[in-house]
Amino acid sequence: MANSKSKQTPFEITPQIKSNVLKLIAESSEPLKPADLIKSAGLLKKVTGKALQASLEYEVDSGKIFNWGTKASSVYWRREPKAEARDRLLSLAATELLDKARLFAGAMVGPPKVSKTVVEDAFKDLENGQQFRLMTATGSKTKKVVNLEHPEPYLSAEIERLFQDFGRQQLIGPMTALLSDKPVPETSSPSVPAGVEEVAAKMFEAMNRIAFSPGTTVTFYRLRQQPELADVPKEIFDKAALLLERERKALLSFHDHAAALPPEEREQFVTDGLGTYYVSIYAR
Repeated sequence: MANSKSKQTPFEITPQIKSNVLKLIAESSEPLKPADLIKSAGLLKKVTGKALQASLEYEVDSGKIFNWGTKASSVYWRREPKAEARDRLLSLAATELLDKARLFAGAMVGPPKVSKTVVEDAFKDLENGQQFRLMTATGSKTKKVVNLEHPEPYLSAEIERLFQDFGRQQLIGPMTALLSDKPVPETSSPSVPAGVEEVAAKMFEAMNRIAFSPGTTVTFYRLRQQPELADVPKEIFDKAALLLERERKALLSFHDHAAALPPEEREQFVTDGLGTYYVSIYAR
């Protein structure tokens, strides 16, 4: 009897089961607990969370997936916490003029939530890499964070104060419009292939319709399942997603280790054709 019981447990996590679990992690918009993965993969009552954690140790150690929890209580996602924090910091600083405290608070908000320590580390990297600069706006004592690649929020604030000081308030609108309109010539150029703008509009509508809440990420896998996008050729689909980012309507989340995945899995992502792969999209 003892021998028969030992043969029945533990449940074997086959390569196919593991592949299904990794796919769930790659397509999720937020980190997943082992219990969530077991239920979604249809393994309820067949495998324990501890066994699943053990089977995923190689993927975590090799950087294919990341543990957002602790060693004792794992929570898995496709993105590294620091990389997620970095993208959030860059995005927020590109659209709003914020001090460090407000910028950090915005980057920490989920889903998924990112710890303040991770956000601070990501900020230091951006500052050391000269992508961020702390600057004091005219008439303010508080330093604000300026994204040096997208300084429009800082420039707009400075222009507004300057024209107000000189009594030229009527010029504020036209001058700040010049800053916000910078990407327009590129996105409306004749080089945009036929049909891309139409698909981009459908994608934007579908993205906002199926998002769990405003601003949350939607995987391209889910977008592909929408009837109006299911039959769009991949090249057009990818160009439409990239167009939404260029138009500053949306931001794309890149996959950190797409090169390590099989070609058939990479086909589910959006690519710029230069080696960068994106797994999901969210509205700005």
